[in-house]
This record gives sequence, C-alpha cells and structure tokens, in this order.
Amino acid sequence: MLFKIPRLYDSHTHFLATGEFSAGLHLGFMKKADDLALIDLKNPAYYRSDWIVGFGWNETDWPEVPHKSILDKYFPDRPVFFPRMDGHRSWVNTRALQLLGMTSDTGLLLEKEHLQAWDKLPEFTKDQQRRHVFSACRTYNKAGFTHVRDMSCTPSLWNLLVEMSEKNELTLAIEENVTTHEMDDFEGMLDFCQRAKKSETPLLRMKGIKLFYDGSLGSETAFLSKPYNGKAEGPRGRTLWPLEQVEEIMMRTWQAGLEFSVHTIGDEAAHQIVQSARKISAQGFVGRLNLEHAQMLRPETIQMMKPLHVRCHMQPCHWLSDKVWLEQKLGDLYKYVFPWEALKVAQIPISFGCDSPVEPPSFWRNKVALDESVHAKIRKFTGDLALAHSHPDATFANSFTVIEEGVVQEINFNGKSLLLE
Repeated sequence: MLFKIPRLYDSHTHFLATGEFSAGLHLGFMKKADDLALIDLKNPAYYRSDWIVGFGWNETDWPEVPHKSILDKYFPDRPVFFPRMDGHRSWVNTRALQLLGMTSDTGLLLEKEHLQAWDKLPEFTKDQQRRHVFSACRTYNKAGFTHVRDMSCTPSLWNLLVEMSEKNELTLAIEENVTTHEMDDFEGMLDFCQRAKKSETPLLRMKGIKLFYDGSLGSETAFLSKPYNGKAEGPRGRTLWPLEQVEEIMMRTWQAGLEFSVHTIGDEAAHQIVQSARKISAQGFVGRLNLEHAQMLRPETIQMMKPLHVRCHMQPCHWLSDKVWLEQKLGDLYKYVFPWEALKVAQIPISFGCDSPVEPPSFWRNKVALDESVHAKIRKFTGDLALAHSHPDATFANSFTVIEEGVVQEINFNGKSLLLE
C-alpha cells in the first residue's frame, strides 16, 4: 500500500528529548538492574552538567524492583536521573535527591514530583542542544515526518530554534508548546509565549500552554470514573491540579490568544476538562482546546465537545504497547478506549502522533495499530489516515512524504527533496 501524505505531521512529541535520547543514553537495553554496570560513564552525551541522565527503562520483567539503593551502588557520587519508558516516573539516587531538595524512600518519583525534578535539572549547553536538535530532525525525517508539534519547549530551546531556522538549518516545521507544572510558574510561561510569538519564523510557531491534568494508565494514575481492574472499590487514579486553577489558566491562556492543551488520559479527567471548557466558554472566553492523548472518552463527553473549538491529539501506537493489559486493567471502561471512530462520527477534529520518545516516531506503526485493534473490540477507524496525519495548515511549509509498505520512499520538505539515508 502506498501513501502520499502532505505535511506528514506528528501532532504530539517531545522534541528535544527525542534528540537527546537518540544521541544519548537510552535504557531500553536493560534486562535487570545490574545492567547499569554496562553504562559507559565516559560518554559525554550521557551528561547534563555532572548529572547522568538516561531514559527508557522498563522493570516489568526484572527480577528486582528499582530502588535508589541500586543506583547508589553504581553511582555513589554522581547524581542520576532516569525517566521510565512511559515518561511518568523517574528513578533517582540519593545524591540526586539531595541536590533536588526532595525526599523519597524508594528513589522513585511519580507524576508531578517527577516533572518538578525534571524541571530542576541543569540546562544543556548550547552545543549539546544543537546536537539534540539535529538528532531529532534526523530521527523524524528518517520516519518521513516534515511537521512536528512539540509539547516541551523552553526559552533556551526556542531561542536556538529561531537562530537555526534563520540559518536554514531546520528540516522540520515545528510548533511549540510550553508546559506549566505549578501555578507559580504560569505567569512566566505566559509571558514567554507572548514574547515568542513575536519572533516566529516561517518554520517555527509558538502555539500555547500545556499542563498535565492526570497520569498514565500503566502506573494507574490516569483518572477514571471507576476503580482500576474492575474492582467494586479501589483507586481511580488522581488529578495533578485543582480544577479551579486549571480553569484560571485556561481562561487567561485564551485571553492571550494562545491555545490551551491538557494531558488527559482517564475518562473522568477528560470529562472534567471538557466541562470546564464549556464553563469558561459560557463566560465569554473562547479559544482552542487540545486534548492530549484522548485515550478514553465517554459518549457524553464527546457530545459535550461539539460546541467547543477542540482538537483531539491521539497516538494509535499506544495501543500496541498497552494491549496486553488494557482490558484487564480497565474492566467495564474498556469500551471507551481509543475512540477515534466515535470522534470521527461526531466530527471532532483528530490529529495523530507518536509521543516520542515514549514511542518511536512512525506513521506505519499507527497504521498497524488502527488495523490490528479492530480484533480487540476497538471500533474501526473509517476516516482518512493521511488526513489525520497531515498538518491542517497548507500554508505551513508545504511538503509531502511518500511511504510504501512501511518504507519511506521520498520526502519533499518546503519545496526541496530530503535525501534519505
């Protein structure tokens, strides 16, 4: 099967992290905790200042449970920060906790504590960031992408991207969003976004503010309407923000003419955010709402979206990673997962992405997930896959990609052919 996709778009990614871990320390090789001994501590790509930073461990089949004492054994003096493969928790050692001013009996930081710790890491040098940008561009281009929507912008990254764009060094059209983790940092983030809008280039756009409202299904911190694992009682996950603060940020972001994006995976988290958007809209404040992941949506939530300016950013490839445990974990709520067809029928705009580096950038993996998930009681997507994976603005770096049977055959970016390796 051959696809010619205009402006092939990854609508939800973590751009610099993708470049960092393509060029740096990826922990996917680990089969047990003692594999830490295999890490080459002399590799400068593994460091942020004197911190060792890696990504992608998965303890599911390990004989032991990750603990700070294990990291202390191998890294007694250097601070260590290792985000898990899902990007929702991190494994740190005692030295890192000391420098972060945090406490943890286990060395495992979950959700908001993980994000706060990530924000406190030393900045990369400008040279490191340049290498990561080039590495990210190569990674996305190799997968055929010409357009990406980044959810993890910082002022230093923005300034570097502006400089590289003006020098014609970028081979991607990039949309940027800034994540706020605390009410105290929102003012600064809002001001930065407004200033960044004034320095946009033909290949670089600032879109708005993002926050995490709930967690992940894998860690059972996504906020559900019923308890996990089909139990009559038990945990339903959690939210990371008071709803009144979310509504204030939503209103003020829209007032500033920016888009508001929310990480919502659980069905109840999404329902509450949509309710809040309707409330704010009724008060006369209107703007674009982006639901990130939109992995579980009840029919009444989808109906409530219709009057809103909402777009759902979905990653079908997550089904490939979650399918083994998804139905057992969700019980009766399983019927609400991956509702791409329900959104299509309701005429709610959808964009597909990959959530790199959590999942590898790949148009074809998303196609495979859409094809195979119908055998797991997921409604077949009858929409146009190429359209859902195309950037919706034809004036933003007019480009196209040709993919045949999963192989990228041609990329034309902004009117010029990109040579494939």
